[in-house]
Amino acid sequence: MAALLAVQPLLDVLSYFMGQAEATWLTTALRTILLLAVCLYGFAITENRRAYYAMYGVVGVFWLLHMANSFRLGYQDPVGDAAEYLKLAQFPLWTLSFVTFFRQRKNLDYRVAGMLAANFGIILLVIALSYVVGKPVYTYDYPDRNVFIGILGWFGVANSQSSILTLLVPPLLLWGLRSRRLWQFCLCCLAGFGLLYFTGTRLTYYGAILIAGAFLVLLVLRRQQLLFCIPLCVALVALIVFRGASPMAERQGLTADSYSIYQEKADAILGEDKDYVYKEGEEIPPEILEKITRVYTEVYDKPGLYGATLLEDLIDEFGLEAVMEQYNYATDPQTLYNTRVKKLTAMEMVWQKQDFITKLVGVEYAQCHVGSHIYDPENDLPALLYYYGYVGVALYGLFVLYFFGACIKGLVKNWQRVLCVEFGVPAIMFALMLGGAQFSGQVLRKPSVTVYGSVAAALLYVYLHSTR
Repeated sequence: MAALLAVQPLLDVLSYFMGQAEATWLTTALRTILLLAVCLYGFAITENRRAYYAMYGVVGVFWLLHMANSFRLGYQDPVGDAAEYLKLAQFPLWTLSFVTFFRQRKNLDYRVAGMLAANFGIILLVIALSYVVGKPVYTYDYPDRNVFIGILGWFGVANSQSSILTLLVPPLLLWGLRSRRLWQFCLCCLAGFGLLYFTGTRLTYYGAILIAGAFLVLLVLRRQQLLFCIPLCVALVALIVFRGASPMAERQGLTADSYSIYQEKADAILGEDKDYVYKEGEEIPPEILEKITRVYTEVYDKPGLYGATLLEDLIDEFGLEAVMEQYNYATDPQTLYNTRVKKLTAMEMVWQKQDFITKLVGVEYAQCHVGSHIYDPENDLPALLYYYGYVGVALYGLFVLYFFGACIKGLVKNWQRVLCVEFGVPAIMFALMLGGAQFSGQVLRKPSVTVYGSVAAALLYVYLHSTR
């Protein structure tokens, strides 16, 4: 188990360098082989094979339905679509295997916090090495703009790495707390909250605040190791006080500058109607509609700052009127210049063209290609609907909701046993993973992240269904 977890950040580093060489298929293959080996081993040692039959049956049958519908429509890329599905399926498959491991290996569920803390240490070493050899990688790296913000290291996807860090800091703090040495816990707080702060994403910054707050609440409620609340309070205050100087704030400032440029362009066209807001169902006055149309054609149907593609490909694909309607005739740059919103808009327009059967089991991954651009949504929950339909969302939702229900049931039956740091850490990890999936993205479909979420889910299950 220790080797299985320790290899995860090393695979992430390998993925980064394979990405530079355009050969990420290699690490995808390695992760797939690793998953298959773990699943087979878990199946071999489990005392409850019916759970494995049920899980594999659901995963397999749904894939057959999705694949059959894709062939009906004309499959564009079966291999790529299967690869994306396997990435999503890794969370429940890892979880089932980890539950087996925790039950079969004595005290493994207790020792795993130290293993995850070691992973955090490996990430720190990788970041330090990138600076030692003079090849640092930044969270926001735009050389043509001379923008270098945030500490990332040799990890390829900033969103995913942000999620990984937020999932590793709670077990790091638990490991420090168990030592009962205040100085060690202080070092864990400094390293954990420090790296979250300097990574520079909203997820890591607000994740740090939530983690510190949650640990404080748990320690105070149980009235245990209250002295350890001091470094948590210091970290919480420092995070809030120095928000304005954070890499996250610097990045937001640059975004706001870009927004102001496009706002000025739109205002110049809209004139006295710049504050007009469309209300669904109303008829737009012709003179205002003409101005809104000009905003789309003269501002956003052209290459943006530094040659960025704005809305021209969507307009070419779906037509100007359809794009304006999908955006609810918005003219603000927070909507029209926002890449995250654009990806969701593009996929929603693709989704609206599908028939009922496709909406049940989802579109294939290749449908996110619009022109020469890939509009794979960053937010995982909408992506889950688009790629796997209503049935896929229902199945995945039931799996996730089971853990929420189990936690609530445990609190109702014996809140004094459940409301503690040992239970709180996997609960915090699980909640942060789901929060990151919706508000940040690149989580549920990234095996490098879901492996840690699976550890958290398995710990919750074992804790709430303890046989010892």
